[in-house]
Amino acid sequence: MTTARHGPDRFLADLACGGVPARREGPAIIYVVVPATGALAGVKIDTAVSVSELQSWPTTVPHWLHFREAIAFAHTNTDTNDCLPGWRRHSRDIGQWDTSAPPVRAWLAHVRGVLSTATKAD
Repeated sequence: MTTARHGPDRFLADLACGGVPARREGPAIIYVVVPATGALAGVKIDTAVSVSELQSWPTTVPHWLHFREAIAFAHTNTDTNDCLPGWRRHSRDIGQWDTSAPPVRAWLAHVRGVLSTATKAD
């Protein structure tokens, strides 16, 4: 079996190579991230990204990060487009995307960094 060169299947394969199990569910790919710092440090956080935003992965990266509604940020733009029930997507710009390192490693570092500023409602 060959790995896709780009798109959602490549994203899934890259996560698997990085040791991060993931699955496609409806309009999203769901995976777990554990932030290293912040209020949620050490906590497994379900994270997702829209399949529609992964069409050019790894050349172009998603802008929106999906989290369950209990995950909150002090400052954020959110909506529920392409989200599973009980999820919200948050606008988060990754800035300049450098593909000289494995893209999934840079992506996961970005998501962990975003989660370092998050809190969880009870």
